[in-house]
Amino acid sequence: MKTRTTLLLAVLLLTTAPALLAHSGKARFHLIVDTDGAADDLRTLCMLLGNREAEVLAVTACEGALTPHEAADRAAALLAALRHEGIPVGEGRSVGAPEPLWRAHSRLIDWGPAPDPAREYPAATELLAEALRGEEERVVIVALGALTNLGDLLRQHPELGQRIERIVWYDSATLPPSGANCRTDRTSARRVLASGVPVEIVAASSEAPVFVTETLLDTIARIPTPHARRIVRTHRTEPLAQLVAARHLQIWDELAALRLYAPELFTEERTGSFCRCVLAGEEAAQRVPEAVAAILRGKPDAESRVFYGFPTGGSLYAADVAPIVGEAIARHGASEWRAAVLTNELHGHLGIYATIGVKMGIRAREYFDIGVDDIEVTTYAGSRPPVSCMNDGLQVGTGATVGHGLITVAEVDRPRPEAVFRFKDKTLRLTLKPEYADRIRKDVQRGIACYGDLTEPYWQYVRELALRYWLDFDRHEIFAMRAGE
Repeated sequence: MKTRTTLLLAVLLLTTAPALLAHSGKARFHLIVDTDGAADDLRTLCMLLGNREAEVLAVTACEGALTPHEAADRAAALLAALRHEGIPVGEGRSVGAPEPLWRAHSRLIDWGPAPDPAREYPAATELLAEALRGEEERVVIVALGALTNLGDLLRQHPELGQRIERIVWYDSATLPPSGANCRTDRTSARRVLASGVPVEIVAASSEAPVFVTETLLDTIARIPTPHARRIVRTHRTEPLAQLVAARHLQIWDELAALRLYAPELFTEERTGSFCRCVLAGEEAAQRVPEAVAAILRGKPDAESRVFYGFPTGGSLYAADVAPIVGEAIARHGASEWRAAVLTNELHGHLGIYATIGVKMGIRAREYFDIGVDDIEVTTYAGSRPPVSCMNDGLQVGTGATVGHGLITVAEVDRPRPEAVFRFKDKTLRLTLKPEYADRIRKDVQRGIACYGDLTEPYWQYVRELALRYWLDFDRHEIFAMRAGE
């Protein structure tokens, strides 16, 4: 009996191991995305940036729909709009290709806030080399335009080819390739294909095109993420709204993302180090819209290790918390809500600075576009309440817990609501703005004057304040931010 039980446990462990790994919280794909600034690139970037299974290390820009500098500006604008300012952008070199017919309308697409016209970007090859050297895992390059930047990288740093797991490149998948992305820079395409680095050339099926339709946009509009909202917003304004109505826009570059998440949708024909991957006919084409939406939705348990999803029904919450559930999630997102709920349970009461710590931690993760347990934190909140309560929120908001050894409480004479976050070789310092710190201090002093210090009425007053701040304080407004220290 003991032997049978042991064998059964072994089988269970083997069969459940993939599920356990899938819930590790770590990214499944470590990506660099190379873009030429077309509309389908915007959709693809939103899909990858919004999915917790992908970690986007950098975005580089090449020539194609736009010039390299224009494409870099658009990528930076999108990252700013999605609050992922910590992802670096690199600019490739011009190859002098003929201007495509779609450049005029590509220049009119709203990717996000207009960047500083004087902004300069690092060279794409330098950024690619830096990102490859700085990542422990092998990297997947998602190439949505010409292969100029990758060709230059492999010519200047051939040893870095071994750091690339594969290149997933959207182009016409004929062999040899002959689509627009190849024609823009044939020399670089030949160099990359001859390099020995695995390349998957992805293409749509000419017999079963998949269009970007109003029905697809309706589906995406029901996904409550900023990445989905950005796609809908850009495609329901000109010039893209007219192109959607005319059934001109197709699922093109998005197929590179689908190749990562749904490889079963493609037929494969391997030749040496590269693979021809074509959408597998009408049946696969019919599954594409839902597959695109699934990537944008992400896994409902992406941040959980015990829950499947997270409870949002008002009936599950205390009487004074239930009224703010829906509005808080709508304003600040499900990740912040989840972390704040868990923090306040851990903290033992609804704490003001505990909730500030949550918002600070979520903002830092958002900046780098990473999941939990991926970041180091140095906090200057000290070890004495009330400011030190922020440390509880920082731990839950980032996953940088004492047990993981990822959080350090700096020794300071005067504790302050401030922390430094380190991810790989990048840093971000967040500080609660003085006007918000003053408001908290004055509100708390008013409570002490009215109810006494640490009395039961005082704690009820603090609870009411904490609920108000939880709902009203926007993490994008309450912190001063300094990067690269």
